[in-house]
Amino acid sequence: MPDDAFEFARVVSSDEAAEYLSSLAQNLSLGDVRLDSGGRVLQLVPTAELKLDLRVKHNEGKSELFLRLAWEHRALATIADLHVESGPSSPTP
Repeated sequence: MPDDAFEFARVVSSDEAAEYLSSLAQNLSLGDVRLDSGGRVLQLVPTAELKLDLRVKHNEGKSELFLRLAWEHRALATIADLHVESGPSSPTP
């Protein structure tokens, strides 16, 4: 698994699944998601605009819900993005 990947799978109750999803939703709203499991930590900083992909497979005897969120990484400001100008100084009284 690449250093920037994270996987977690286990059987949970519907209440536990709801808690995971609620925590994820709250951290998405804050713009900072930290995943931590078994000493492995991955921190994500999602942008305000996300692509949401929700799919459901429903067959006899089994249903699956797939949720995918994706976003483009923010470009960091460069020195070319910064403009500093000095204006005329005002006289001191």
